[in-house]
Amino acid sequence: MNCWKIRKLQTHNFRNLSPTVFEFVPGINCIFGQNGNGKTNLLEAVFYVTNKKSFRKNTSYPQILNIEGERPEIILQSVFGNGSDISAFSVRISENFEERFLNNQPVKSKTITSSVFINPFDSYSFHTSSTFRRHWVDSHLNLMDSEYRQVLGRFQKAMRFRNSVLSFGGKNTSSQLRAIDEQIADYSALITAKRHEFLQTLNENITPSFKAVFAEEHTLKMDLDSMFVHWDAKKIYDYYRHQENDDIKAEVTRVGIHRDDFIFSFNGLNAFEFCSLGQQKMGFLSLVFAYIEVFRYKFNSYPIVLIDDVSGELDSQRWKNLIQYLETKKFQVLITTANENFRKELERIPESKKFFIENGTLV
Repeated sequence: MNCWKIRKLQTHNFRNLSPTVFEFVPGINCIFGQNGNGKTNLLEAVFYVTNKKSFRKNTSYPQILNIEGERPEIILQSVFGNGSDISAFSVRISENFEERFLNNQPVKSKTITSSVFINPFDSYSFHTSSTFRRHWVDSHLNLMDSEYRQVLGRFQKAMRFRNSVLSFGGKNTSSQLRAIDEQIADYSALITAKRHEFLQTLNENITPSFKAVFAEEHTLKMDLDSMFVHWDAKKIYDYYRHQENDDIKAEVTRVGIHRDDFIFSFNGLNAFEFCSLGQQKMGFLSLVFAYIEVFRYKFNSYPIVLIDDVSGELDSQRWKNLIQYLETKKFQVLITTANENFRKELERIPESKKFFIENGTLV
């Protein structure tokens, strides 16, 4: 299996992290420290190197720049290993440009590998917000399918143009809508088909992942809630023609794949309506680990898994089950916690590496 893992990372002027060299093991890396000291910032730096962006929404350059730095420039230097193969990868970021280097040679979009970030608050957002669920599916599908990423970008651009046409109105509104709707119909048919296929693959892995992680028998599933499933481009285009007058009156596109939802069920019941917070978090974690397995099947490689203090709403037995699951897997893990009880469980993991961060510095 071609599985690149991060071995070293050094940051300069990235948030509050000092230019310490962090050296990681291929298995489980435990990162301890009080809240606000830089544990999540370290995960963010790894995510930025591997995914070319932050996992935080609407993050701009001034937000990740350490204002106490001597130069207004961020540098991320890393070393990755894959068996006996070693590669150096670095990123140089300023307000106006970003440069990436692989083994000291400039590259445009290439990364060594990908990473998956698990946020302690994502479970609540996932179960309560249709927008978050849609973003979760889109962002994870984007990592796996370049065609999906490109077509989704074109669809979003076309939809913004369509809504601007509806907003401004005018005598040419109808003809403009007909022209743009041909593109939107083509994009919508492809995006819906790929979302549906992605969920089918995920659903083959969610229930087994739940059992593997938490040692409990439950059936979990996520379905696409969309009227456009199995519609071809012509049928979608005809639907927009039928809805045209109502959209013109509303001055916005009222129905489309940009408003589709995803229903997550637990033993056939809506997880948000019928599950406890603990069950919701267990279900969400199982969904993420199912995605990691789907990623492995597609690329014959695991992503790096970044877990940011998920101990809330999980009791001690489920902590232990989660740790035992992580110990059996072949992916690299960076896991943080400020919870002393969870820390004690993590410290028992043999062959793991422990870090303690205080004020952005490895202590």
